[in-house]
Amino acid sequence: MHLSIKFILIFILFLSFQSFAQKEINIINGAVVEYDKCGYPMDGSDLGQYISPEYMGYSYDSLLVDLELWRMSEYVKIDSIGLSVQGRPLWQLIISSDPNNVAGKRTVHVHARTHPQETEGFYVTEQMINLLFSESELAQTVRANCVFYIIPMYNPDGVELGHPRTNANNVDLEANWNTIPHQPEVAALKARFIQLMASANPMEVMLNMHSSSLCTRYFVYHHENGTTPSYALKEQNFINGVRNYFPGGIEPYTYFVSWTSGTALQYPESWCWINHGENIMALTYEDMYQCTGTGKFDSTANAILRGVMDYMNIQILPIELLSFSANYSNGFINLNWTTVSEINNRGFEIERSNDKSNWRLIGFKEGSGTTTEQQSYFFADELDNINDNTLYYRLKQMDYNGTFDYSDVIVIEVSPSSFSLHQNYPNPFNPSTVIKYQLPVSSQVSLKVFDVLGNEVVTLVNENKSAGSYEVELNSSSLSSGIYIYQLRTAGFLQAKKMILLR
Repeated sequence: MHLSIKFILIFILFLSFQSFAQKEINIINGAVVEYDKCGYPMDGSDLGQYISPEYMGYSYDSLLVDLELWRMSEYVKIDSIGLSVQGRPLWQLIISSDPNNVAGKRTVHVHARTHPQETEGFYVTEQMINLLFSESELAQTVRANCVFYIIPMYNPDGVELGHPRTNANNVDLEANWNTIPHQPEVAALKARFIQLMASANPMEVMLNMHSSSLCTRYFVYHHENGTTPSYALKEQNFINGVRNYFPGGIEPYTYFVSWTSGTALQYPESWCWINHGENIMALTYEDMYQCTGTGKFDSTANAILRGVMDYMNIQILPIELLSFSANYSNGFINLNWTTVSEINNRGFEIERSNDKSNWRLIGFKEGSGTTTEQQSYFFADELDNINDNTLYYRLKQMDYNGTFDYSDVIVIEVSPSSFSLHQNYPNPFNPSTVIKYQLPVSSQVSLKVFDVLGNEVVTLVNENKSAGSYEVELNSSSLSSGIYIYQLRTAGFLQAKKMILLR
């Protein structure tokens, strides 16, 4: 009898500990509040105030249409991990450079639309898919190194039935990972997790995409009381890394702190932590739910993808150069380039070469720092004493921390379209000035200087020149102050200009 009572007491204490560990005590901006991690009331008593008639916004039929469009990409394989309560497939996208052969690829898992009303979490996921299908430097690097498993609609029954937060059995799939028996959707996703973790390429990152009524973007940070100090630090570094790519867009990790009283047991992240500890960076991301600032899903997706790559130590170039071109006009090489996005970009040094080996710095263009918006740049290189018909250009992109990277080299054939004599510079001058001219074809050239009475005072050029742009320096040491005329003469061209020497 005594042993039975002792066993009962131990069992009660065990249940008490379990309840304590599962209770979500969240700290938002330093205050303890009774909301779940999506910012909705714990008891669901006033959930209706958060639901508008158009909260769904993206139906199961919409997903079926998109699936057919996504199938057109060579970088995706689409299958199903199982069925919902009502028999709808839980569709999965496998995205990589070759989705049919992912051996050696590092694994990231993303799932969205657990709570049907939180459509914004899907819209961020959709933009991640679009980015991964693109030919940007980011996408190519991600596909070459990783495989992304993405479930865009984890609760299709809830979406079709109009259930804000539950499946067809009126169960919240997010908070029932420790309930036996599992809901079909939970069982399917857990089986997929188990399969991936037993593979040669286990999950390194698992992202659970939601949206919050708190009208902010944030990650749900797990306190060290529910994990470990070292894992908490890894979470901090991950979240800070994502925020670096979306300045001011995502809250600091201290904004929403969970698991302060122990490890919660009911979430997908709980399963990851309990079974695999620090091996998986498992986090919930919360986007803005129907708020004034809702949007910028592409910026968020870009930041998350880049943050994941940084966490996995996969290097992405600091800028994505969309185009870089050159054209010649009236003695100038006009350089144009466009970036898709930039990260900590201090600017561009512009370099020129006539042999593709020896490079000369000819200018600098300030960058745009960090941005996901397309940026366009222009630089005009005025040719001086260049006789080569072929010129090479490249950009040296420089970060604020001193690191740099070179663009591809572009080449341009310089062929002036007409004879031209430029105004000397400086003018007035003392003691010297530079005179520039250009020739569209090889010519016998005469460049002379006359005084105002027409007397020749100096011959600067008198020889045959090939087509190109030239400059000549005039030193006035033997001349007196006054007005002078300089004249360019070829077989079919004659032009003169005035200059002033001031002593």
